[in-house]
Amino acid sequence: MIDRAEVVIVGGGIMGASLAFALAGRGVRDVLVLERRTVASGASGKTGALLRQHYSNRPEATLAHLSLQTFKGWGEIVGGSCGYVGCGLIVTVAMTGPDDPNVARMRANVALQRAIGIRAEVLPAAELRRLQPFARFDDIPVAAYEPESGYVDAIAATRGLLDAAVARGARLREGTTVVGLHAAGGRVVGVETSAGPVAAGTVVCAAGAWAAPLLATAGVAVPLEPIRVQVAVVNRPAAMPREGTMAYVDTAAGHFCRDWGANRTLVGLGAGAHEPVDPDRYDERPDPAFAPAALAALARRMPAMAGATPLWGHAGLYDMTPDAHPIIGAAPGVAGLYLCVGFSGAGFKKGPAVGQCLAELIVAGRATTVDLAPFRPERFADDGWREPWSPHEYTLSADFGHKF
Repeated sequence: MIDRAEVVIVGGGIMGASLAFALAGRGVRDVLVLERRTVASGASGKTGALLRQHYSNRPEATLAHLSLQTFKGWGEIVGGSCGYVGCGLIVTVAMTGPDDPNVARMRANVALQRAIGIRAEVLPAAELRRLQPFARFDDIPVAAYEPESGYVDAIAATRGLLDAAVARGARLREGTTVVGLHAAGGRVVGVETSAGPVAAGTVVCAAGAWAAPLLATAGVAVPLEPIRVQVAVVNRPAAMPREGTMAYVDTAAGHFCRDWGANRTLVGLGAGAHEPVDPDRYDERPDPAFAPAALAALARRMPAMAGATPLWGHAGLYDMTPDAHPIIGAAPGVAGLYLCVGFSGAGFKKGPAVGQCLAELIVAGRATTVDLAPFRPERFADDGWREPWSPHEYTLSADFGHKF
């Protein structure tokens, strides 16, 4: 083979970047990251990069919380800036009134989060109106509030992790497509790329929506479906604040949003906005009807946003699993091959902690920061994956492509 590495990571998004940084930090001598286009050119570059910690299950809430600590302490941990903005975040779930089962579920979930160390509380509608006086909350009795959550610059964060990994000895090769995996005797021995083969005793697939056909070349089947998801950036009217608006994961109103610079809001939709696509042949431009639909959803929470002006938008990809939880762990039947895929639109916020945990698994044989067993690929071997991960999982009114 014409090249060789100790560990090859397929994919230069937040997961591949975080893993490279963590492996290099643990003394792995030669980590090679292969990216088919440019760093963060896939889902990581098109995400809203909201830092929600609100989950109904402990493993994902813990990964999100630990990752937030990295985003907050970026300068000391990674170096430079990831553009962290702790504007606060509001999470809503559709509720018919104070006796709706989702109210009790939200209180239980926030109690779980607080036990992990997350700063979170359940606030009544009156307190929400005090925090966000331009918004209406007459459709829900309570919502969850996270004062430290917010968002980051997704490309700056991904680039920053890879720059730091390279400074620790890792290598990055952009414009190199991995077209196949080489396995022999029940273990991985390298990858085939558009520039030729690379030998490696450890390979990690963090290829997102492109992962399933690549893994199939080594006889590994994963239930992933690429779906197209759109966002729009709009110019707020004068009736809205110029900046400082909180981030929202507003399943009750059917949207998520955050500031996108002064006087601008990025918004995405829930139900009806997702469609299965070929990741190599999908339209990266937004549909003409998307921005008006997004403004209508925004206006259900913030009436003045009905007068906002669409500026631009784009379409990206989610790599969906059947249970909307990620697949992280060793590939069954192929020693040395690891999976880090299927984040179903909710991966970026967990990226730094996922990289740390997967590095522990690769180097020491066990993840000690967070047990990765719930994310194992073998869970799809039977119908056990259909069971909820928490007794307090919500009944949602809108399909956001992922669960809480």
